[in-house]
Amino acid sequence: MTSPEAPPYEVLWVDDARALGGALERAVQAKAIAVDVEANGLFVYRPRLCAAQLAWEEGDTTVVLIVDTLATSAAALGHLLGPEGPIKVLHDLTFDARMLAEAGAPLARVRDTSVTARFLGQKATGLASVLAAELGVVLDKRFQQHDWSKRPVSPAERRYLGDDVAYLLKLDRALAAKAAAIDIEAEIEEECSYKLRAALAPPRETRPSYVRVKGAQKLDRPGRAALRSLVAAREAIAEAADVPPFKIVTNEILLELARMRPTSIPELSRVPGALSGRSGRHAARWLEAITRGAAEGDVPPEEQAHFEVAPIDRKEIARRREIEAKISAFRRAEAKRRGVDEQAVLPGHCAQDLASVLLTAAGEDAAATLARIAAIPGLGAKRVERYGKRMASLLSAPSESSAQARGSAPREDS
Repeated sequence: MTSPEAPPYEVLWVDDARALGGALERAVQAKAIAVDVEANGLFVYRPRLCAAQLAWEEGDTTVVLIVDTLATSAAALGHLLGPEGPIKVLHDLTFDARMLAEAGAPLARVRDTSVTARFLGQKATGLASVLAAELGVVLDKRFQQHDWSKRPVSPAERRYLGDDVAYLLKLDRALAAKAAAIDIEAEIEEECSYKLRAALAPPRETRPSYVRVKGAQKLDRPGRAALRSLVAAREAIAEAADVPPFKIVTNEILLELARMRPTSIPELSRVPGALSGRSGRHAARWLEAITRGAAEGDVPPEEQAHFEVAPIDRKEIARRREIEAKISAFRRAEAKRRGVDEQAVLPGHCAQDLASVLLTAAGEDAAATLARIAAIPGLGAKRVERYGKRMASLLSAPSESSAQARGSAPREDS
């Protein structure tokens, strides 16, 4: 890799609206632009978009635009990044899409090189790994956990920002050529659209944050009430200090405090880490939260359902596993037949949704089952056309174990 002082591309650093307008006039002429963003989520309570990097090609020259989004509004990028702008190429778009949407510049018309790499069967799909494998480009990742809200931005930091987008368009073309050779372009396009929709959708996880602490389900009633109070106290402290909650105290320490429920500093000291660093500064708050939670005796009635263990229906579990095995066998056989990765045949999230459809399809009209299969998010019209009827028939197909017991392999058209 060349030195930070001499990047092999043109760099435009923009920190005012007028200069940004001029740069965007150039960018909008491109057929495709590479996009990446940087934030400061490891250092503040609420992450803020700190920089947006764009790259496009003008003849033989790659132009990299680095927008200081702390000095000028990222919303100005809205037209370029939206549906009327060029194709946007990103690598693992989820975080970028969320940050840009929050800043008023939601993405549309995207291609994700991490999706293409995954559908091509690559195991290591991080940007550095894919660039090294496909283009022989070695990235300097020393600023991967840098606080991008700091100013000024050094030449080495600017080089890091530029490198993250400068090679994406070339990478996209290299991967796209491989995808076209095995006819999985439509599947990749569908997955990129699905990934963008998922990134911009409300989070599926709606449980309170304390319920999601690993080990919370094993606490007794006063313990889970104490954990609820402790997590609320940590959130208040973190917000006031403008730091991420995990930098105040870890989930593991809060869980142990909720389990032991100390009532004094000497008892608190028996919990490893409770009196260390930032956590130790708030010892009184932890004791107060524990006392309050223990006094309540349990979490509010409307939250108690999160701790109820659903009865185990062993027949239903066995049935689902049977269906999942059939789907897995179908996907494996079809991938082998076509010479593609299994994810290109059926992404994991689609396989899970397909299992749910088939699990409830017993006695249903075939057309109705096919319609529900077609509605699976991210499946796409091409897969429905190619596999829809075969997927619907998996419900009545013999299982892989049954086929093997009869001395035959599962048929590809089962």
